Amino acid sequence: MTSAPRLTVLLPGALLVGLLLMLAGPTAGASAACKAADKPAYSVSSKTARKATLCLINKQRAKHGVKKLKEDGGQRKAAKKHTRRMLKKGCFSHVCPGEGDLVSRVNATSYLPCNCSWGLGENIAYGFGSQSSPKLIVKAWMKSSGHRANILNRSFEHIGIGIKPGVPTSGGHGATYTTTFGYRD
Repeated sequence: MTSAPRLTVLLPGALLVGLLLMLAGPTAGASAACKAADKPAYSVSSKTARKATLCLINKQRAKHGVKKLKEDGGQRKAAKKHTRRMLKKGCFSHVCPGEGDLVSRVNATSYLPCNCSWGLGENIAYGFGSQSSPKLIVKAWMKSSGHRANILNRSFEHIGIGIKPGVPTSGGHGATYTTTFGYRD
């Protein structure tokens, strides 16, 4: 017997990292074992920045007794495509001109559709200079209730991360992030 798919989508408001970082206070070395976590994301490869971001997110989840997230290729494709779109269109939003919402972006990948219950969430951010490091982006997300809720959501099992050099609002050295979270039952 097949049940109708259940949908959950969580989209916290957009985040400008610099403002939250001023409020965040010191960190306790959460990035110690996450290679390149302190480096500006534009100064390392996208793969290195992605791995550092996943490492830091999973450290936060472990700290709160939540199972680690596994990378998913379909979700990564959706996250990378959205990050590219934000940079191309100069748009910092969960939906930019010419693209669908999170559900339609993930639906176009191998992650969905499925004949199952599923849920999705998304965090976006960007930072300038040293404030574009995975450590500071994850720290800022953890200081924002909606972003923190996605990171610590016990239902989410999978993640896709898209990080590209540049910021959607202006030129300069920086990096833009999209993380998509999901589960399928």
